[in-house]
Amino acid sequence: MGRPRLLNAAGIDPIAEEQPHPPRAADGGGDPAALACAISAEVSAVLAVMRRSLRHPRAAADDAAADHPLVSSLKALRRLVFSPAAAASPSLPAATLRPFLDAVRSEEANAAVTSASLAALHEVMALTGHSLPGSALREVVDAVASCRFEAGAEAAAEEAVLMRMLQALLACLRVPAAPALGDQHVCTAVNTCFRVVHQAAAKGELLQRFSRHAMHELVRLVFARLPQIGSADADDGTIKPEVMLCSTECYRAIP
Repeated sequence: MGRPRLLNAAGIDPIAEEQPHPPRAADGGGDPAALACAISAEVSAVLAVMRRSLRHPRAAADDAAADHPLVSSLKALRRLVFSPAAAASPSLPAATLRPFLDAVRSEEANAAVTSASLAALHEVMALTGHSLPGSALREVVDAVASCRFEAGAEAAAEEAVLMRMLQALLACLRVPAAPALGDQHVCTAVNTCFRVVHQAAAKGELLQRFSRHAMHELVRLVFARLPQIGSADADDGTIKPEVMLCSTECYRAIP
């Protein structure tokens, strides 16, 4: 027999009265305008960081940062998501990721810009995850694996970037199109996560714990979908040994 629920002073059961969360736009329960507003909010958040970080002192007079390619691509994305044809475009989910991926890859972006871009990338993937194609996921893995940011960052800023990298990689393995990644990109994701785990050994305790948790979760996701991921690249549907070996060795080496 279960424990009785506690009622408040008005005699109302707060658990029974709690309303379920409204469905997100990506789940088909929202409208395109809501999705466009959510993506626009992420664009604005990254632009705010970029305008502070990409501005060169000698260019303050003519505001050269406003014409920076990374800024221009984000503004173009905001126009795209609000365009009338955006809702019907099958390429929209992949297009929403590219400006953030460009910022993650850019060597001109400092740790603050990279962290903000990775955070926005993770949120946009959560919004559009059910419609993301495998090609977009492969772009995300490649970008996160080659993530670069300006040297000399503060320890806290660098740790934030590493945590955001792990979040993006986990998101790639959680979406329905994850089996389309193929062996090479799955191994890249696992190796990148494993590299962060080793880098975290010299960082704060929070990053150490989060990176180990992310590594365990990533390996669990790989083994849970191993038959699907293996058949994405193998003609005969068999599982290639590279993914199995890569995941097993990294899992055993987790401190």
